[in-house]
Amino acid sequence: MASVSGDVVVVTGAASGIGRAAAVRLARAGWAVAAVDVDAAGLDRLVSEAPGVRPFVCDVTDGAAVAAVVSEVGRELGAPRRLVHCAGVGVMGRLLDPDPEDTLRVMDVVYGGTLRVVRGVVPLMAARGGGEVVLFGSIGGWVPVPLGGGYGAAKAAVHFLAEVVAAEHRADGIRVLCVCPPAVETPMLDRIRVETPQLLGPRKGLSVDAVLDSMDRALARGRAWAFPGRGTRALWTARRLAPGALSGIVGRVLVGR
Repeated sequence: MASVSGDVVVVTGAASGIGRAAAVRLARAGWAVAAVDVDAAGLDRLVSEAPGVRPFVCDVTDGAAVAAVVSEVGRELGAPRRLVHCAGVGVMGRLLDPDPEDTLRVMDVVYGGTLRVVRGVVPLMAARGGGEVVLFGSIGGWVPVPLGGGYGAAKAAVHFLAEVVAAEHRADGIRVLCVCPPAVETPMLDRIRVETPQLLGPRKGLSVDAVLDSMDRALARGRAWAFPGRGTRALWTARRLAPGALSGIVGRVLVGR
């Protein structure tokens, strides 16, 4: 997490959950934090806790707004050394039940938002000689989970994007880290518990601090992937080596089939 004083970091989804905790942690470590979120009131609350944070209201599904905010950050704070992209939504349920347009809106926020923000920030990083791009995927984007198909597909697209951007911009000095946690104790998880109680049952999610600690360790070690939480990496490995067996187990546990 170490920063040269005044290094700029862009944190999206900064009004709540992992993004909010990341913005506070980075500000306290000496970063100049550009906090981006569609929730203006949430950003105001963040700034009251971490006065050094600069708020920027933006909807990541609006390409023109993303480009304008990235330019504004560059003018006011300077080219970012790091991006921590946490903006996203979690809508759970049977994949074919809702209108496909509702599911595609999840894809537009989770994957489309990632693409727009990364596309805006990477050229600024490259111009300053490089930087670090931290994206948030999910173990649910590796392991197909019943009732999590729309969200998982969007996160799987983020994983693919992370690998391709890393390969295409390595010569520009861009390092990409994709963090793939399990369920994390955030306001989004609270809502999922109410709307889809059968998905998690009584299980408690991972703490936000544990996720950010894993992110910091992976950045320090130059890793491309981080799998916070006990057993998360084992699930990823099982998906690669024995996908059929793992899918059977997940199906029996979650939907009794």
